[in-house]
Amino acid sequence: MRIGIWNISLLVFTIIGLSSWAQEGGEKKEGGEKKDIAPKIPIKSLKSWIIDLKDKDPSVRDFALSAIPNYGSSTSEAIPAVIDRCLDPDAGVRVKAVMALSVLEILDKDIPRTVDALAKRAQEDPQAQVRYLAINALQRFDPVDARRTIAALVDASKYPNAYEVRRIALIALVKFGIDKTTGPDVKAVTAALIALKDPAIPVRYAAITAIALLGKPNNALVSAGVDKALTELANGSDKIFAIWAKVGLANQDVLTAATHVQFLSRMLKQGDLQVKLEAMRAISVIGALAKPTVPDLIDLLEDKDNWVVFNACLTLGSLNVEAREARDPLTKLVAKKDVYEPVKQAAANALESIKGVTPKPMPKAP
Repeated sequence: MRIGIWNISLLVFTIIGLSSWAQEGGEKKEGGEKKDIAPKIPIKSLKSWIIDLKDKDPSVRDFALSAIPNYGSSTSEAIPAVIDRCLDPDAGVRVKAVMALSVLEILDKDIPRTVDALAKRAQEDPQAQVRYLAINALQRFDPVDARRTIAALVDASKYPNAYEVRRIALIALVKFGIDKTTGPDVKAVTAALIALKDPAIPVRYAAITAIALLGKPNNALVSAGVDKALTELANGSDKIFAIWAKVGLANQDVLTAATHVQFLSRMLKQGDLQVKLEAMRAISVIGALAKPTVPDLIDLLEDKDNWVVFNACLTLGSLNVEAREARDPLTKLVAKKDVYEPVKQAAANALESIKGVTPKPMPKAP
């Protein structure tokens, strides 16, 4: 059984917004008295809303899709009818159907049909918004359930009318394309290689991070293409792309990781904030092999930018026991009285991680 990862208040907001819109100007004066003409939200049973999903009026179907998720965890009986609305001729209704499938309870028996319906919207829907939301909804599922969507996601990664669809498709391909037993899905890796030439920077960024995270493909031709692309980017002028190319090269051959980790250490000393942050994120991905960066991360605990210090704490915590030499600096940071509270909590959490203790939930970033 699957429960949606989206905050259900998103759909509650839809209903509240509709009601508020109706109430604005929803009062009419007759004989000097105000008369409320705003439509009332009816209190109905779940079965009644399910029946409304077949109403000939698209606004009724739309409203039903906004209402159903608010019935909590007992909405699985609505899934077949909601899936049918994914083929609705009205684009607005399809949007609501896909959004509903991202939050509704889905029984195991309904997972294959739900995954297939979302994959079809991701691959074929004429509206970019529907495609985007469908791909986002797919990511609630485990790879074992959604690996069958890779072909649809590859097609979506080439969708010409919206770069955000291409970007999120590449992100989903990472989740569903990784296979530690047989190597990453070759189609997913190939799609990411093609996307490196995308005109949109966010898509190219998603592509390089996908290649870095997917790992070495078990296909000589594709693997050679990956090595060539990563080597070119690692030696290029764009430091952020070079960072992730280095992660990819380390993931291709762990014996070369030390060289690439040295590059990340140098990037931590750059004046550019984004370069520092990307280097820290990359270090977290590499994990224990990035232990040589710990002294440079400790230096960042003295940075004047709270955002840098906050992320340095997170990165040290992600290295767990490999960052044990950071215990004293982190302890001193926690003890300081004038430290911004989220930074202090991040430092405390890092200490817990280094000790092997599950840290407390993180506060909001500064």
